[in-house]
Amino acid sequence: MNLPDRSVLDNGAVLVSQALPSNPFIAFRGSVPAGMAAEGPEHGVAEFASRLLLGGTRRMSAAKLADRLEGIGATLEFHNSQELLIFSGRCTRETVAETIRILVDCLAQPAFPAKDVERVRGELLNDCRIERDDPRQRAYRELARIVFPRDHPYGRDPKGGEERIRRIRRADLASFHEAHVGSEGFILAITGDVDRHLIESAVATPLARFRGEAEAAPPPPPPPYKPRNAAIPMPHKSQADIVVGAPAVSRRDDDYYPLLLANLLFGRIGLFGRLGKDLRDELGLAYYAYSSLDARSLGGMWSISVGVNPSNLDRAVQGIRGEMDRLRSEPFGVQEIKDGKDNQVGSLVVSLERNAEVAAELHRMEHYGLGMDFLERYPEIIQGLSDDAIRAAAAKYFNPASSSLVLAGPIGRSRPSL
Repeated sequence: MNLPDRSVLDNGAVLVSQALPSNPFIAFRGSVPAGMAAEGPEHGVAEFASRLLLGGTRRMSAAKLADRLEGIGATLEFHNSQELLIFSGRCTRETVAETIRILVDCLAQPAFPAKDVERVRGELLNDCRIERDDPRQRAYRELARIVFPRDHPYGRDPKGGEERIRRIRRADLASFHEAHVGSEGFILAITGDVDRHLIESAVATPLARFRGEAEAAPPPPPPPYKPRNAAIPMPHKSQADIVVGAPAVSRRDDDYYPLLLANLLFGRIGLFGRLGKDLRDELGLAYYAYSSLDARSLGGMWSISVGVNPSNLDRAVQGIRGEMDRLRSEPFGVQEIKDGKDNQVGSLVVSLERNAEVAAELHRMEHYGLGMDFLERYPEIIQGLSDDAIRAAAAKYFNPASSSLVLAGPIGRSRPSL
């Protein structure tokens, strides 16, 4: 694979492209720094606004916009995250110019029609009601609040809560958009049936018209963390959910790659690594058991998620503690680590067969400053990790003493701890 092309337009927008002519379609992914970090105390406006960007523009109603995208065989989606407003889509070589024009129009001139504001308000309130009745979501949300306290954007509910949803008005959405959605910090990664001429004429030209004195809003550093336990009784449910976790690392931290491999071996590879093999397959305690690693610009979180029959709650928590302790008493073996490295490199190779995955990787490379040769260097990075570094990361981060525990569901009076 040749290295991607990267260019910075006069308006400050960054365009990253990778030609993959064997694929007849084009995929793109991009962002502007208008996620939750940009909200300040106005929680929920980023999520609310992101759901309205396909609700029509000053030139085109929502119905006409949808009809036009369908007519040219293109897709376009927007969603909110902790740091970014993210967009993605798919089109053909023949329709890429119009698709990018529509994208720019949605970003630059959203109409925020009053009837759609109320429709989205209803959707958000319904989402809150659904989440309120989901033990797994509630447990994970509570863990994130513990790991990132004081309403940090990495830890809070993107919807802002029901009270905030009811209070947000169209003027709030328009003000947030005007302040934070513009060409400053704009990234577009595009791949597939493209070449330099097409990029310059059909992509860079409409993007160059995107203006706006928007203010880039990086997230604040995560506040200090103190481990604690929490319980969310939901006696009407049939399954209990357990989540365990603590702060991890940022995407650029030196520990990121060793911890990535440690997490893979601990609770991802095969049937969910050591966790899944022990808690689900050997002990028969869990419906599911896996670990996750979420690394962002200024911090991250690792977590364990386990779903159990309530009668197995105490034994499952003991099993989680046992697997965490085992990382020190019986660290990952040589073959275990080799299998993990091969899996990690092979997974990337397979994912890069799909245009959408390539576009996502190109976007991550630009957003996190990984360098345009990152995909070329990745196998060397992974294979070059020492076994001791991976074992040390597992022991350092998956530590019961510094971990928080949240229980949700029909937990009764049971309050096990790590």
